[in-house]
Amino acid sequence: MAKRILAVDDEIDVLLIVKTALQAEGFEVETASNGPDALALARENPPDLFLLDVMMPGMTGFEVLRELKADDSTSSIPVIMLTGVSERSKIQEALMSGTDYYIVKPFEFHDLMAKVNEVI
Repeated sequence: MAKRILAVDDEIDVLLIVKTALQAEGFEVETASNGPDALALARENPPDLFLLDVMMPGMTGFEVLRELKADDSTSSIPVIMLTGVSERSKIQEALMSGTDYYIVKPFEFHDLMAKVNEVI
């Protein structure tokens, strides 16, 4: 059975590229373009991995991460932050908040796949 990934990003083109590439690697990929939708999808049918952007309207990736880690049904699911935010303080905050990896955009797809395969 294919592992399920929930990719969350407000940039639709990024979601399309990530979804297409991950599906080509045999993963089932669901997408959301904002935090509230991602949390609803995660609670309805928890994935095996979250790919989470930081800068999104309404709710940041950090807020989504805190919600996921506070909920028993999603707290143990690995999270990879995939974002354009490269400030050291934000990377530290993400790692201290429970993210497994922090990948800065633009990224090499093989780097993302290595991290996905490692945590899944």
